[in-house]
Amino acid sequence: MKEELQIPIPKYPWAYIPSPLMFAFDEIEKQWIEEDYAYLGPESMRRYINQNLVKVSAYMSPTTSNPDMLKPICRFLLYETYFDDYVEIMPLEEIEALRDRVFEVMTGESVRPDEIGIFRQMEQARKEWIANGMPQFWIERMAKSFWEFITYGIMEESRFKISKTYPTLARFLLIRSRSIGQIAYGNMIDPAVGFALPEDIYQHPAIQRVLFLHAIIIAIQNDFASIRKEMASESDNFNIILLFHHTEHLSFEESLAKAMKLHDDFVTELEEISQCLPDFGAYQKEAENYVYHTKLMVTCLNEWYYISGTKRYEPEGFITPKYGVQGEKPLDFEVKYIRQD
Repeated sequence: MKEELQIPIPKYPWAYIPSPLMFAFDEIEKQWIEEDYAYLGPESMRRYINQNLVKVSAYMSPTTSNPDMLKPICRFLLYETYFDDYVEIMPLEEIEALRDRVFEVMTGESVRPDEIGIFRQMEQARKEWIANGMPQFWIERMAKSFWEFITYGIMEESRFKISKTYPTLARFLLIRSRSIGQIAYGNMIDPAVGFALPEDIYQHPAIQRVLFLHAIIIAIQNDFASIRKEMASESDNFNIILLFHHTEHLSFEESLAKAMKLHDDFVTELEEISQCLPDFGAYQKEAENYVYHTKLMVTCLNEWYYISGTKRYEPEGFITPKYGVQGEKPLDFEVKYIRQD
């Protein structure tokens, strides 16, 4: 019998709210995969269909009851995730070319017939957001955040994945807060609630700190949920638990405890900021609602990992990127996730 490795599940002082649209996009997700993601290959397509990824958007936007508002958010979630998987260990010059084309399509250019289907999803999402009343300044903000997700997240992370080395903790947190894609995905709060936060409020240091905190909390949350997969992966070592284990020579149990302590400290800071926001004048309620939804995203995504039935972090969840083979190393232990009291 294999040894059992117990992994604690993060916990939060914020509520989990089930979405009324939990199953609204299951069938259309399969259609999108078949029509626009065939370039990923038949095996990756099959595995994606079993990952329940489209439900992430419903989990993370549980107050949204209008399917038309949630639909482009679902598109965004899928193309952000698929993009990240596709470009793993891709040469940086190729990622740059894709990044720049993504920005053009997201901000208004039409997709050419010969381009891969992910661009059609981006173009259609943009059109749907505009039809739903999202302003151009938000479209540009969202596209810029995605550009930064690729540039300061994926591309910086790739350097360490390719070299199989680890950064310092401070550098890790900077990169991981971007590479998880959550600062970019945080822009989905605006269409989910039907209001685009004005640029001056969005750029306020308090809101920017909230966005960093909710992103890095989700990144560490993800590192706990995906630890088995990453320990078995040939290339994906960018995980805070593995960082502590390898760079500080801690035991695995000590690494888990240190990562959770850091996570909990960030949770405390986010809660403290949310309880003492600046005066945003006429937009105070909107700013408070925005911050409230950053916390909802944290709590509700945490539940998706453990109750949605996703196969993303199991052996059959490995996706083959464009370059290299995403293989699995055998592990001599089983992983069991434990809810904390």
